Amino acid sequence: MPRQCKDRIFQFRRADTDMLVLPYKYVEDIRKLPNTVASPTVAHVHNLMGSSTNMHIILCNNLHFRTLQLKLTPNLSSLTRPMQEEVNFAVEKELTQSEDEWVTVKPYHTILDLVARVSARIFLGKPVCRNAEWLEVSTQFTENVFVSLVFLRLFPMWTHGFLNWVMPSSYRGTAYVNKAKKLLVPEINRRRNAAAEGQVEPEDAKNNLLSWMMEIATPEESEASALAHLEVVMSLASIHTSQMNAVHCLYDLLAHPEHLEPIREEIRAVVRKEGPWMKWEKPAFSKLRKLDSFMRESQRFNPPTLLSMHRVLLRDARMSDGTLLQKGAHISMAVNSIQNDPDVTPEPEKFDGFRYYKLRQRAGEGHLHQFSTTQDRILNFGHGPYSCPGRFFASLEIKIILVRLLMDYEFKFKNGNERPANLRAHEFIFPNPDAEILMRARPASERLSL
Repeated sequence: MPRQCKDRIFQFRRADTDMLVLPYKYVEDIRKLPNTVASPTVAHVHNLMGSSTNMHIILCNNLHFRTLQLKLTPNLSSLTRPMQEEVNFAVEKELTQSEDEWVTVKPYHTILDLVARVSARIFLGKPVCRNAEWLEVSTQFTENVFVSLVFLRLFPMWTHGFLNWVMPSSYRGTAYVNKAKKLLVPEINRRRNAAAEGQVEPEDAKNNLLSWMMEIATPEESEASALAHLEVVMSLASIHTSQMNAVHCLYDLLAHPEHLEPIREEIRAVVRKEGPWMKWEKPAFSKLRKLDSFMRESQRFNPPTLLSMHRVLLRDARMSDGTLLQKGAHISMAVNSIQNDPDVTPEPEKFDGFRYYKLRQRAGEGHLHQFSTTQDRILNFGHGPYSCPGRFFASLEIKIILVRLLMDYEFKFKNGNERPANLRAHEFIFPNPDAEILMRARPASERLSL
């Protein structure tokens, strides 16, 4: 963001829309606006080219938001063990067990597989979560959505209907949604029939996102194919964000190796207090303050997007200083520039993985500065009542994956010590999907006690 625009509204012109980028002084004003005035959902659907990428279903209702907020987050304690089990299953199935041989891997794809499996366990439960077709749908749908939106944003909106007919990624995305419906509609009907007959389902079959959506959906929201479609869309949000954050953390740990041993020692300290890995409950992960700090600092350097707090104005809205935002305006904030202002983050050009760990040592701030907490100038997850409702799940998921990887494996860059450069498309930032590193198993005595 240009320095001269730090305290001013400026217009960001894209081929598909003209966006107003607001300075941080309006955070509280935007936070307080109800979604009947300033809609984050309409903005997200436009940003993701929803009518061309099958994301438009979230305009039909807010079932996805309610389920995450009312069911997923309050139940994270009971979901911790299933997430650990799925990481264990994936590690034993997919990763090298050799202590002697360095194996070449592409972290983008390796971690994508781990995140997809963990997310599927929580979104669907066993045994559906291990269905190879679902794992393909949940990862490849996301890839095709981003290919489509990156391309479509280069052209004005009036061309999108035609382009949608000729884009292979559009056809593939729709095919994945249809495949998801073919997989999940029978499962939804099976669960409904079992409930109607009074059958007692195992806990894993009840405590998952699909069952919770079925439980709280209104009659208008309960159509099986719509629930299946929504599962695909929610998988996109979960897998994409968690995967990228975990890959960035791994790259940053290799680029700043001085942080690795203190994080491992912190994990060992939790093992000494809480016992072996599979005895850990959710509060144990809250004790990993150095890892949490590193995740937040890595996200500061590698945010998923340079713009957030998106809203589309459904009615005129007047800010506290008298500024009028007109109906139809698409607004956002340059969240990375706001966070990296030296007034907010001293020496923002310096990577300090324990920056936020040290801030939490200050009196009265132990609960602040966490990866999943939002502040008026730290807006990667938004701020206020419409903040990302899945951020607490994402934080736990990333920690579970990283703890197992860091304790069980050694990693090093394949060529020298240079961190793979990020890729950028519009305001989005991605870890390089083709970058390679080396990994091997640590000696058994140094691995995580299960």
